[in-house]
Amino acid sequence: MLNYKIIDNFLNKEDFLKLTTLNLEKINKNEIKIYHNKVFKNKTTQLECLEVNLIKKLFDNYHEIGISILKELSPEKVNLWEYSEFHIIQTGADYKYPIHRDSPYKLLSGVIYLKPEHNKGTLLYEDKNGKNPKEIQWQENRGLFFSRSEENSYHSYEGDGKSTRLALVYNLMTTQLNEVCRIEEINYYKVKTREFISPFLHRFFKILL
Repeated sequence: MLNYKIIDNFLNKEDFLKLTTLNLEKINKNEIKIYHNKVFKNKTTQLECLEVNLIKKLFDNYHEIGISILKELSPEKVNLWEYSEFHIIQTGADYKYPIHRDSPYKLLSGVIYLKPEHNKGTLLYEDKNGKNPKEIQWQENRGLFFSRSEENSYHSYEGDGKSTRLALVYNLMTTQLNEVCRIEEINYYKVKTREFISPFLHRFFKILL
């Protein structure tokens, strides 16, 4: 099964409070809403819901921690880092995101559970068919981190049927797909083609490769 790391109380109290009190749109119970926020090596940003000062503060507070986790889980990928994502994801009470593996552009995948106090965490599986599911229990300010691999990083998440699930997704990213494929010993052209068509298949047909 996937090698992962859990860190409780990942965010400091000030950052946790700011992220749990963001002014976000309300969604219905069958929806998911993703606010994309990125910060690059040169500190330029692309933002949808976070203020510049906040995302830079998050970067300053947690980048070295993220890098240290990546060194532990997949040290050969550390030098590929180019930018970080601090996405805010609202998951409706009845929404289910299917079993998938993360994009190889993600060097380190992280999720920090924000609110409410009780909800459903993340389900990890041994394969794409959902063999031997293991749930990482939801707990406010709990961080779950892993470095994906082609055949050993399948997971899913969903609402608990009662309330909207709010999480921070903190990823260390690269654009060097060829180097990731070399490290993971997978076919670059096959993966590049899959990564190109996957967004369209998911958007229009709800299919995940």
